[in-house]
Amino acid sequence: MVSATGQVFSSDRHQSGRVADLLRSSAFVISQIVLLGSLYVLYDLGRHLATGRELEALRHSVRVWHLERLFDLPDEASVQALALRSTRLLELANRFYVTVHFPAAIVFLLWVLLFQRHAWRRVRTVIAVSTGVALMIHIVYPLAPPRYLPRVLPQVNLVDTGAVIGPSPYGPHDTVANQYAAMPSLHIGWAILEAWGVITILRVRARWLAILHPIITTIVVVITANHYWLDGIIGGGLVVAAVQLTRPEVQTRLRLWAIMCHLPVGAPAGADAPGGPVEVAAPRRPVRQPSGPAALSASAAAAVATATAAASSPPPPSSPPSSSSPLLSRPSAPAQARRVESADPAG
Repeated sequence: MVSATGQVFSSDRHQSGRVADLLRSSAFVISQIVLLGSLYVLYDLGRHLATGRELEALRHSVRVWHLERLFDLPDEASVQALALRSTRLLELANRFYVTVHFPAAIVFLLWVLLFQRHAWRRVRTVIAVSTGVALMIHIVYPLAPPRYLPRVLPQVNLVDTGAVIGPSPYGPHDTVANQYAAMPSLHIGWAILEAWGVITILRVRARWLAILHPIITTIVVVITANHYWLDGIIGGGLVVAAVQLTRPEVQTRLRLWAIMCHLPVGAPAGADAPGGPVEVAAPRRPVRQPSGPAALSASAAAAVATATAAASSPPPPSSPPSSSSPLLSRPSAPAQARRVESADPAG
């Protein structure tokens, strides 16, 4: 509303400000969804660069298997043999593998984006960096999952539980998913990312239950023969490394190093900077104060200089005596005699 004098009431200004904030917030949310969607499309397209390298991926699986035995990691076939005693357990594991991974990631990202905006930039950076590095590994090092290992190592008893028990994430004519990109495991990596986000953002005791998510995910991908232990170790390591690199103190050190190397510096990853990139001034080198004999000699020299300056300075000019001084106000002796004679009535 507008008053008779043409002034806008404060309620209208407040309402227009709320509408503007809502529009800006909606535009930001949409832009972030489009950004993450674009990154996922690029990731999915990049994974298919391993298509046609199946033989190379199978050879890599043999090397990974022997490397795990060299480090005495638990045998995936032995762990799966324990789970094969319960068909119901493996069916639940297959359903968990098919239905939990992407929905959990989407729900977590939307929760942070909509309700925990202060943590969004760091979470976005962690998932983008870890997934980008994982894509590079998919391209450089294609790896067949453990369920394909019996093709080249018949003595290894691993079962494709998705094909035998079901449900399977891959259909018989599936041309979308790349099944030769097992290294690293983003199932485990993203599960660790989601647990870290929940534990660091929330402040309730129940937040520690989020640790169960990566633990259950690791067990599921192993007993279903979809990933090796090493896949999970590398996938989790990528997320942990990204989390460490986005810590505020690490970001400050990197920014100072970039300034000293005369590199362009942008806003830190841990906080949004609506006013554009934030520049940090180079640290000033502290002035070292003298100590010991040097400090005594310096103080003695300062004292001598002060005394010399005081001795050489001219004395302050003397001010003329004031008219109110008792010496000036006291009359002389002849004047007092004249006053006495004039005051004598007999004269």
